[in-house]
Amino acid sequence: MRRIIILVYLTFLASNILSNAQTDNAFKPLGKVIVQVINRTNYQTDGTTGQYGMYINRAHFGYNYQFAPKWSGTVIVDAGRPTVFGNLNVTDVNGNPLTVSNNYQAGSYYTVGLKFSFLEYRPTSNLKLQAGGILQNHYITQEKFWGYRYILETFQDRYFGTPSGDLGFIAYYSPSKWLSIDAALTNGEGFRLNQDQQGKVKYAAGIDLKPIQNWVNRVYYDNSASSDLTKPAAQQLLSVFSGYRLPKVFRLGAECNYHFNHGNRSDENLYGVSVFGSWELSNHLEIFARYDNLQSNVSTAASNAWHVALDGQAYIAGIHFVPVKNVALSLSYQGWQPTDNGLKYKNTIALSTEFKL
Repeated sequence: MRRIIILVYLTFLASNILSNAQTDNAFKPLGKVIVQVINRTNYQTDGTTGQYGMYINRAHFGYNYQFAPKWSGTVIVDAGRPTVFGNLNVTDVNGNPLTVSNNYQAGSYYTVGLKFSFLEYRPTSNLKLQAGGILQNHYITQEKFWGYRYILETFQDRYFGTPSGDLGFIAYYSPSKWLSIDAALTNGEGFRLNQDQQGKVKYAAGIDLKPIQNWVNRVYYDNSASSDLTKPAAQQLLSVFSGYRLPKVFRLGAECNYHFNHGNRSDENLYGVSVFGSWELSNHLEIFARYDNLQSNVSTAASNAWHVALDGQAYIAGIHFVPVKNVALSLSYQGWQPTDNGLKYKNTIALSTEFKL
C-alpha cells in the first residue's frame, strides 16, 4: 500500500513539474511602442524669388500588441491636418452658379487623427490576414527599397496621391522564399473617410518575386470604381518595379507606373518612370540619386489641361547620414523641370531628419 501511495505521489509530482514547465514556456502577451517623426527644412527658388519652409512632414505614434501567437492588433495615429476644405462651387444643370451655405471645421496643423487600426491573424507562418484600417501594399516594396521616405516620397505617393492606408481587408501569402502574393479589398476612400453611399469598392493585387538573393521585383494592379456621376470612370493603377542591392555596397532600382483615368476622369492618364540608387560609403554614410519623369496624355490645348501643370522631370541627389541607430539626417538637392515651357525650373535645398522606435 505504501508503495502505491509513493508511486501516486511521484506521478503527481512529475505531472506538476511538467505542467509548470509548460506554463513557463507558454506564450506571454507583449506589446511595443511605435514612433516615427520626420522634420524638413527647405529653401526653394525659381531663380527669381525664394521661399523658406520648415515643417513636420510626418509624426506617427502607435502601439502593437500581441494577444496570442496568431493574433495581434496595431493602432497608429498621425499628427497632420485631417480636414482641409477648398472653395465650394455649385452650379445648376445649365452651368449657372448657385448661392450655397456651408459650414465646416478645418483641423489645425498637427491635429492627431487615426491612420491605421487593424487586427492581424497569422494562421500559418506563410499566411497573414489583416482587417480594419490597413496599410495598403501598392508602393511599400518600392518605399522599403528606396529607403529614404523621410527625404522624398516614392513615385506613386508623390504624384498620384494614393493614400497609404484604407479601410478594408488585405491578405499576404508567401508559398516560398522567392514568391509573395497580396490581395486587398477596401472602400477606396482612404483612411480618413468611410464608405461612400453608393458602396463602391477598390480591389487590388500584387506579386513580389525574388528569383535570386537581393533581387526583388513587383507587379501590382488596382481598380477603384467611381461613385461620382461627373467622374464615372474607374481609376486603375498598373505598376512594375525591379531592384537589386549588393549589401554594404550599392542598390539600384527602377519602377514604371501608369494611372488610367486619374481622378476617375475618363481617358485622362498619368504615367511615368522613376530610377534611383545609392552608394554606401560606410556603415553610417550613403550618397543617393534619383530621376523621375511624369507625363500625361492631356494636350496643352485641352480645356481640362490641369494635368499639364504636373508634367515634368525631377532630379534628386544628396547624402544620408545615420549618427546612431534609428536616427537619420540628410542634405539633398531636388530640382523640378516642368514640361510646360511657360513654367519655371524649381530648385530646392532640403535638410531632412528622422527618428523612430
